[in-house]
Amino acid sequence: METVRHINYKSDFVLREQFRNAQGETVALPDVDFTLRYWVKTGRVYEASRVGGVYTNCVADGNALLVMFKDHNLGEGELKHELRLTLDNALFADGKQNVFYPESLNIQLWHLKSDSDGVVECDTLAAYTRGYAFTYEDFTPEQLAALKGEPFRFEDFTPAQIVELKRPATEAAEKANKATTEAETATKECKAATIASNNATKNCLEATANARRATADAEAAAQSAEQERTKLAEVTALAEVAAANIPTALRVSYPAKVTLGNGTTQYVVAVVKPDYVRQNVLYLSDGIACDVEPSGAIVAKRAGVSRVHVIPTAGTELYETISIQVENPALRMAGRVLRLDADGNIRLT
Repeated sequence: METVRHINYKSDFVLREQFRNAQGETVALPDVDFTLRYWVKTGRVYEASRVGGVYTNCVADGNALLVMFKDHNLGEGELKHELRLTLDNALFADGKQNVFYPESLNIQLWHLKSDSDGVVECDTLAAYTRGYAFTYEDFTPEQLAALKGEPFRFEDFTPAQIVELKRPATEAAEKANKATTEAETATKECKAATIASNNATKNCLEATANARRATADAEAAAQSAEQERTKLAEVTALAEVAAANIPTALRVSYPAKVTLGNGTTQYVVAVVKPDYVRQNVLYLSDGIACDVEPSGAIVAKRAGVSRVHVIPTAGTELYETISIQVENPALRMAGRVLRLDADGNIRLT
């Protein structure tokens, strides 16, 4: 299992993206336009790109790319990214083919301090280095599902669908052309034909206006549908996260020292984040100086130091290891006198 790196979600940081081919070999930066999208939760996206040779939110570093996350506002959670390449392909109407490669980064943005203040390394698998365009078979079902989650683009439609979308305007234009031709012919023949031509021209204008209104209605409907699709995607994403019941962080509090014979029970307290996940935690002690009950209660055995592993059962990779020191009881002085308890006995600390 790869090590999960942690970065404070409020901090600016630098991510070093290094491109590799399908054989795992390091390759040079792509000499094509590309966009890298980063997100943690649906609705918040941070982008770095190279468009027309101009880099935005990133800079070339030899065969690697340094992505600067400045005021990214991504929030807490697992950091994911998606590489988009724009390749030359004469099969498409505009001569360009957009291909996507989504990936998780094993990087966790959380509320605690970062593992390192330096540049964070990251690899991106770039199949474009094979020298030919992507095909449908190059992608896994998960990658295809991720690609389908993007908004529609012009190249998403077939020629037949594009013709159908243009049909109202095309039909209106054909009617206008026909009316104009009839009007010109009628003008040459007689005055009555001129009147008919004027009527045809009027009809043409009305048809054009109707076509424009129909186009505006279609655009409004498309925008409304896209908004509904976006809302549905956000709700689905939230439902998937809630259903997964996967913790993202662990907070542990405990006494650094306990005393043998102390009648007050002390506890190791573990809280799994977010709050709605199951709070199931295991405590594994080496038993040298103390044990920890399933409730978190500390049972002192002898003087010394014990290491205790605090492990959330639904996210074992988030475990923390703590050290608890057990000390022999000592007399406690209150100024220059020994302190006694309520029963008159010598008080131990």
